[in-house]
Amino acid sequence: MTHLFSKLSLYNSARYPANAARPLLEIHVLQPRQVFTLAAATALAPVAIDLYLPSSVGMARELGVDAGAAGLAVSVFLFGLAAGQLVIGPLSDRVGRRPTILGGLACFILAAGVASQANSLPVLLTARLFQALGACSVLLSSRAMVSDRLDPPSAARLFSMLSLIGGAAPVLAPIIGALLAELGGWRACFFFMAVFGFTVLTAATVLLPESRSAETSAAARSESPVEAYLTLLKNREFQLYLIAGGANGAAFFTYLGNSASVFQDVYGVSPFAFSIMVALNAGALVWANQINRRLLKQHSLLAVLRMSGRNAGLLAAAFALMALSGVTALPLLLGLVFLMVGSVAPVQANTLASVMGIGRARAGSAGALLGAAIFALGALASSIAGYFYDHTARPLTLVTAVFLAITSLALG
Repeated sequence: MTHLFSKLSLYNSARYPANAARPLLEIHVLQPRQVFTLAAATALAPVAIDLYLPSSVGMARELGVDAGAAGLAVSVFLFGLAAGQLVIGPLSDRVGRRPTILGGLACFILAAGVASQANSLPVLLTARLFQALGACSVLLSSRAMVSDRLDPPSAARLFSMLSLIGGAAPVLAPIIGALLAELGGWRACFFFMAVFGFTVLTAATVLLPESRSAETSAAARSESPVEAYLTLLKNREFQLYLIAGGANGAAFFTYLGNSASVFQDVYGVSPFAFSIMVALNAGALVWANQINRRLLKQHSLLAVLRMSGRNAGLLAAAFALMALSGVTALPLLLGLVFLMVGSVAPVQANTLASVMGIGRARAGSAGALLGAAIFALGALASSIAGYFYDHTARPLTLVTAVFLAITSLALG
């Protein structure tokens, strides 16, 4: 980590000469504790999704709905993340990163508290929607803080490092969630989310100053959010990165939103064993982020993205073959899911750095469009797989194959 800070400091010195105006928060004074705070902030959404997954089937039973309906809590959360991006992005450019981070954390904490006391599915889904709005505010503004400082290749490496640190969340969350479910039921999971959110809020209040540049502020004041979005969407390169990142995220969320039903209902996996599976798959994210950082030191950002496109095409073919051949072997499905989850890390970090680099003066809006595409397509894909759930793994594998194929075409 010290080595990476040194590299970023050299870049920052080159980018901002001694006689130039310098931003408030500079990479060479970005302390490890600030990086860990940003990592925890970006881990908020994965924690909110993964923590309760092991107890989602039990939650459905208690609320009097079927197992398939449990996936709605994930779909609604993804919808909130998608819709919130389009509002928070321009707001972050206009009022700053710090206010949107702190406000989002407060919203997340309150919504988690309401969810922990829900006695019906509509109340739970409403709480999950507001929880998602808070999480998306934190996620987007934290990423914009990074983009405020770095060029796309450097930002991609730091995004991978943040994911590497924050990768503990999806690894540990399902295990912690399973233990909490045993001790206090699914409600204990939402109480834990509130506590985690409060911890991040305390750290962010103390450690994260404002980072928005004067250029970003001026651009936000001179145009409406719609004008900012239209300007970005006219860029052909931006469009392709948007499609690739959105489709890749949709493949991941198809698995995430339907894995509990498939593995526990179809294959009879216990909640604790399922939590271990989710943790192992999340470990693929950590492994892939480390590989991505190394690849970016040896190859251009575009070259790494093209490698990811080829990998997505191969995985799409494998998932489609499994779905259409009728093969149902659990080890095969686990292996494909592991590789698919790992493929998400480089695509997400590198498309995010690319779109924010293209729209540097509109970093919040650029990140918002990518985030909205990821979570909107994720919610759509997860809902489609859930709607056609037939007590087999076929809907999950087919939908995953389609969106991986789209990713491959966009990056090809």
